[in-house]
Amino acid sequence: MSIIVSMMPKWRFEAAKIDIPENWHVNFINSPNVEDLIIACREAECLLIPAATKNINATVLENIAHIKLIQSAGAGYDGVDTKTAKQLGIQVANVPGQNAHTVAEYTLGLIIALQRSLAIADRETKKGHYTKVRQQLFQQGMTEIAGSSIGLIGVGLIGGEVAKMLSFLGASVSYYSRTRKSAAIEAELGIHYKPLDLLISSSDIISIHTPLTDDTRGLIGTHEFTQMKPSCLIINTARGEIIDQIALADALESGQIDGAAIDVMAPEPLPDTHPLLNLSTLAQDKLLITPHMGGVTVSSFQMMLGKAIENIQRALKGEQPENVVNDL
Repeated sequence: MSIIVSMMPKWRFEAAKIDIPENWHVNFINSPNVEDLIIACREAECLLIPAATKNINATVLENIAHIKLIQSAGAGYDGVDTKTAKQLGIQVANVPGQNAHTVAEYTLGLIIALQRSLAIADRETKKGHYTKVRQQLFQQGMTEIAGSSIGLIGVGLIGGEVAKMLSFLGASVSYYSRTRKSAAIEAELGIHYKPLDLLISSSDIISIHTPLTDDTRGLIGTHEFTQMKPSCLIINTARGEIIDQIALADALESGQIDGAAIDVMAPEPLPDTHPLLNLSTLAQDKLLITPHMGGVTVSSFQMMLGKAIENIQRALKGEQPENVVNDL
């Protein structure tokens, strides 16, 4: 019987209709502190984590150095100290690309929800203000994807899917990435490269699809918001830390930007006292927040969790896991 520690709660397996292998004994731990995690992993062979897990740091790793594999159930692994894990001989693996189309669809939904003020329309219509809100939204003007200038920060698997969808719908799509794509890929995706400062200042909509790294942490802050069009909308389905959360709240309050939709926050969940949860009524109507749900439809999570389980099985058999991000 193999002992597996899962920071992924049991209900996630049940919701995804995924069976736990019969030869596994799974120790489910929810939101553990460092000491709890270390204790739970004492006899474990592998550790399964959600993609957004934080603080698998050197202290934790040094105390669980016997672990064969730390497996993320998604593409993300930024909460794991991969350098220390490599030094200790612990492999870290992810499951890239399984929900790329899912997150891309969700990104388009967030864009449309902001452009058409769907949250306001729904709320006010349910209050019986049909005529009033209809006139209000008509007068303020609503936009659409066709003809919009949309800038993508990061064009990996998810960003590439977003680019294809937006191009098909008639948007002008530009992108910024540390490494420029080949001319063939740019042509295939219908995108053109812009330096970050130009992309920020010229886009009607900015959508973030870059991983969280030391270089991207706080990439969008006060300076960047002041360079955006007052009509600009910003979307984040990547990682909350990429946008300075306080600067975002200030930009919404001051009218530096016209709206934001975020599926990721820092921290998650936000504390009740956080500025983003205490905006003025006008600023609140410019912000759409969802609870990190963009990539977890039943089908996408079945694929991600299924691939994660398969990879742990490889490690347990002494085989080389796939998608190791800290090659030993």
